[in-house]
Amino acid sequence: MSEKHPAGGSPMGLARAALDTDGMVSVGNLPESVAQSWERCVGLGLDTGSRQIFESLTSRELADIIDRNHRLTHQALPAMASLYEQIRNTRCLVVLTDAQGLILHSLGDDDFMEKAQRVALQPGVCWDERSKGTNAIGTALFENRALEVCGSEHFFRANSFLTCSATPIRSPGGETVGALDVSGDHRGHQSHTLALVKMTAQTIENHLSFEAFPGAIEMRFHSRPEFIGTLCEGLALLDAQGRVLTANRSAEFQLGVPLSQLIGQSFDAIFDRRFVQALAQPGRTVDLITHRGVRVVAMIAAPQAVARQTRALARPRREASVRVPQRCLGDLHSGDAGMERVVTRLRKVIDHDLAILIQGETGTGKEWLARAVHEESSLRNGPFVAVNCSAIPETLIESELFGYESGAFTGARREGNTGYLRQAAGGTLFLDEIGDMPVNLQARLLRVLQDRTVMPLGGGEPVKVDFQLVCATHQPLERLIAEGGFREDLYYRLAGLTVTLPALRDRSDILDIAAGMLRELGDGRFRLDAEASLAVRQFRWPGNLRQLSNVLRSALALATPDPLIGLEHLPDEIAAAARIGTNPSRPVAANGGNGGNGGNARVGTLNELELDAIRHAIEACGGNMTAAARQLGIGRATLYRKLQASA
Repeated sequence: MSEKHPAGGSPMGLARAALDTDGMVSVGNLPESVAQSWERCVGLGLDTGSRQIFESLTSRELADIIDRNHRLTHQALPAMASLYEQIRNTRCLVVLTDAQGLILHSLGDDDFMEKAQRVALQPGVCWDERSKGTNAIGTALFENRALEVCGSEHFFRANSFLTCSATPIRSPGGETVGALDVSGDHRGHQSHTLALVKMTAQTIENHLSFEAFPGAIEMRFHSRPEFIGTLCEGLALLDAQGRVLTANRSAEFQLGVPLSQLIGQSFDAIFDRRFVQALAQPGRTVDLITHRGVRVVAMIAAPQAVARQTRALARPRREASVRVPQRCLGDLHSGDAGMERVVTRLRKVIDHDLAILIQGETGTGKEWLARAVHEESSLRNGPFVAVNCSAIPETLIESELFGYESGAFTGARREGNTGYLRQAAGGTLFLDEIGDMPVNLQARLLRVLQDRTVMPLGGGEPVKVDFQLVCATHQPLERLIAEGGFREDLYYRLAGLTVTLPALRDRSDILDIAAGMLRELGDGRFRLDAEASLAVRQFRWPGNLRQLSNVLRSALALATPDPLIGLEHLPDEIAAAARIGTNPSRPVAANGGNGGNGGNARVGTLNELELDAIRHAIEACGGNMTAAARQLGIGRATLYRKLQASA
């Protein structure tokens, strides 16, 4: 896509000038969706330069609307947290709205959230097209499709600092129930953002379907078998007679049939094989041909497997960027001394009724470690309940943790809510990002840990609970205690044993980890070539294991069917790490010193000094090429060109 905040001589600049000065829409100079939206805004009498009046709901009104959308928020918030971890520190925020465009929840970088609040891009404010003009949320909801609105494409000039990517979220029946959006500074626009938003929305929609039809038979399919088990797969949920209850967008695309026509259709009416024949091969792939001639490979969950998967789906879900397999502690390290110390200490305290606190950077595998502790404990047959304390709005976290009785507050579910603490009874409760729990709720949690009883909101009898508690945080809790943001007495209750996970850049087994991930993702058929291995080893991985997993999933898809993954299959900023690693080191003094002002010091050529500055900028920005280019005062494309020329 071309520059979206251009000078007046470009097509976009001419279209913008015509709109601002004459109220005219220059259709030929604009993307079709933007031109149509501008025409609608002009027809509504909106003025591009007018001062917008922001009407925000009260906290009580917003809480009531969030309660009415509890199914959407319950499934969307963990997926939003996962999406945000992939784009953290890029001056952006992730936004969830209801079907009318009212923002229910947002999370993002603090500096950009402050800037976004100046135009009321915040919970409690509606961003439909009628009130906010052309914008990704409102326009995507109006047109009922995913789209981007970049820079000056926004109708109101005040919003032109934004680049936004949004897609509607639909219910299992096909109705629009909300929208997911990523908004950021227009100067940092990334071409892949809309794809991430669409993938995350499909994850949310899949989870809404599982929640709506917990006893359904699952059919996962794709024209290429290697894509089964990925977000590219088609998913259809069937009843016991083989009738379609719902299907995801990928299923519509694979079969070439809209959801409205799929719902209620029998398996036999769609495919060339009888439903009972397909069910006779549980856990194995089945070759199918639709009556339209479309060939797919499918896996259909037999009823026995459905029961197990239904129990798993009933548990709270959190970040779902990768499917987390069941592992023991020994699977989490491949010879790294730091990880081996962590595992050794944990094994000594399992089943000793000690709370465990896991510290480490975001993405270092804190949930994987918590699951491994659960799998090696005597409670392994009980539930594993994972809760991201930072992904639940403060207005909901108390009711979600402790549960509530029927009618406890406006918008409460008629049947009440068990709450995560009671769901974890007899198993393991994992509280991720515990440092983000509001202080007033920390006192309630402390009482639960002391008394081992939970009192639901709205009254009722106290309920005895017993579970293994594992908490995690990337924040220094000691500093939060000093600042009054965390209770000291709760900290000592949580820190029965404290372990710190090493960052991926500090681990000696990074290539072994990558090889293990590729075995899980690609059935052992894929491997990194020498250059890609060097890039993986050299890169600093600010997103740690989560970032590595997502990069490898993308590389695997790009390389298929070739089993060898090379630099061309890796993101540019990671491939650049290998190019830097193979270049001569920075110039040094002839006498072996660091340069200084001595007469024998070698200054180095201009190209060497330029490369040295680039390398330092990339390291300082943790491998973020956009940030490095901004720090150097050059364009991102220029940065890549200079790296390529020096390789």
